[in-house]
Amino acid sequence: MPTRRCAIYVRISVAQEASVSMDRQVEAAEQYAAARGWTVVEVFRDEGVSATHNKPENRAGWRALLESNEKFDAVLVWKIDRLARRVLDFLHADESLQARGAGIVAVEDPVDMTTAQGRAFAQILAVFGEMEAESIRARVKAARTHLLRSGRVVGGTVPYGWKSTPNPDGGGYVLAQDPDRIDHVRGMVDRVLGGASVYSTVQWLDEVGAPTPTGKGDWIYSTVERILRHPVLAGMVPFNPGNTTKARGTDVLRDADGLPVVDESIAIMPVGEWRAMVNSLDERATAQSLPRALRAKTSGLLSGLVYCADCETRMHRGTTQGRPGYSCPSCHQSITNFEHVVVDEFLRQKGERVRWSVIEEVHEGGAALLPEIEHRLDELDDLIRLAPDRQARQTLQAEQGNLLDLRDDKRAETPNVRYVPTRGTQAFGDDWTEAETVERKRAILDDAMERVWVRRGRPGRRTDAQVLARLTFDWKMPDDLGPIEPPSDKDLADWAK
Repeated sequence: MPTRRCAIYVRISVAQEASVSMDRQVEAAEQYAAARGWTVVEVFRDEGVSATHNKPENRAGWRALLESNEKFDAVLVWKIDRLARRVLDFLHADESLQARGAGIVAVEDPVDMTTAQGRAFAQILAVFGEMEAESIRARVKAARTHLLRSGRVVGGTVPYGWKSTPNPDGGGYVLAQDPDRIDHVRGMVDRVLGGASVYSTVQWLDEVGAPTPTGKGDWIYSTVERILRHPVLAGMVPFNPGNTTKARGTDVLRDADGLPVVDESIAIMPVGEWRAMVNSLDERATAQSLPRALRAKTSGLLSGLVYCADCETRMHRGTTQGRPGYSCPSCHQSITNFEHVVVDEFLRQKGERVRWSVIEEVHEGGAALLPEIEHRLDELDDLIRLAPDRQARQTLQAEQGNLLDLRDDKRAETPNVRYVPTRGTQAFGDDWTEAETVERKRAILDDAMERVWVRRGRPGRRTDAQVLARLTFDWKMPDDLGPIEPPSDKDLADWAK
């Protein structure tokens, strides 16, 4: 009877696991073959490869085994889970070997798939291996979530402006602001909130010599935008369980009510302000995003402020027949050469008025949660529609119901609002005269108005008055509009008394 020829396949996820090291697996397989008088013709290895995340056919060692010119009747593995941790992956690997006229033999598991009984038993073991892998994943996920809820750092890249520091209340590390870099992050936020573009913020960082995240090279647009979009700015932790992509994802760690867990000790801005900043980044139609030939022809002064009155949709900046203007992406109505009309109306209505910014001070702690409750409810609407099964949908609906009850309770807590001038008693018109850049002028307009609505007009050339008739302004502080009447002689005489 001819001697059975066999190949050995070994795999390991982490090289430091001495108990299942590759050398130990090879040694055990060689002893198993020697005890049966089998001849080992070749050894194939996959080191540092996860069986959960990598199918056998996607591993270099296993592909080399299947493509080998050596003849063998069996493939020795230390245990079934060295080959695969999913039943389907295991069956596909076995099918590939059958095509070569070989079978799988496990050293530690009593499996010999060159026999019918061995094949049946191997499939049972593969099922238990998949169950074990799922159990391990669940334990790792639960442990990671527990550490995150405890404020611990669980690995990964530390956000720019923060650092990991020993936990003063126990083991491990926690996140803290990095005093050498956090002021640069605050500077980015202040500039963007003030209306500056991301590109001008990049230039500012280079001018002040701010260190880049890697400590090398110059700042770039994508790096600055990624920092501004990170939820750690508002004291939140990114948390996207099940995400298998390299992208960070958009969700954050949440409490039992579905609201974000916020660590105010590491935050540099309120959650609502951060979300508003991210929304402004989403909505900006900067000149840099246009074709190069159009950049000099358009202005970003009104970007994000112009809306179509028919579709209630934000209009996009561009050119129409060579004229700078805005167009609606839904109904395609457009308006051109109107920026000066908006500015003139702004100066007429607000020029003599004190420039105010609205600051909402919530003295009742519960009322401060309303914006986050509304934000989460909007997210849940989408998640429920996309839920993969009934159980997931019911879990999300239960969270939605709890949040609706919580919202009813918090709505009874009315926030206190006061108005504070941004620069003493200086008027909008004075600030406008002093503003030297589009970004600064845009910030002034943002303090004056919410939106400019555009209605359709008749085709052909139009006067400024006809253009103005197409526009409706949503003013901030609408009771504080128009030129201020000069005092009468009687008023002056009364004040002199």
